[in-house]
Amino acid sequence: MDYYTVSLLIGVASIIASLATVAYRLGSRLTGVEKDIEALRRDVNAGFNRLANVINSVGEYIVVYLGSRGVLKPEDVYILRTVIKGLASTAVNPFTEAERRRLLELVDKDDLTIEEAEELHKLARKFYEEYIDKTPDAFKVLLYAAAMLGITYRKYALGKQTSQPPT
Repeated sequence: MDYYTVSLLIGVASIIASLATVAYRLGSRLTGVEKDIEALRRDVNAGFNRLANVINSVGEYIVVYLGSRGVLKPEDVYILRTVIKGLASTAVNPFTEAERRRLLELVDKDDLTIEEAEELHKLARKFYEEYIDKTPDAFKVLLYAAAMLGITYRKYALGKQTSQPPT
């Protein structure tokens, strides 16, 4: 081999080595960028889920408040019973059969005690948390329970006020 061929091969080998080094470094950086993007996606999703939970909780407590102030009446929320019965009939894990039956019993009941209203609300929250990803109507179960909780609180608060002797 002559001098020019050897120097050309050495030059080509140097270029190939440089390109391989650059490709390796770019690959490493791209892997780091992908990991950063994935972490950012997880953080955004977690933040979105927290925000959605806050918004839903605010709506739920507004309904409880409206029921406790007498703005909502039982007949205003009875229309949700049909939706709840349809949804609860398909409920499975983590809802047990006993919880499903109890939810339907409480929904069918016109006059709830405070304990029953709180139990209904607890079951509705469990139902909502499990099924909101499967059907947006799961929120209606929680709204009904929140309304009935507020209405029941109002009923018992007014009953206590009228049963006390004037001072």
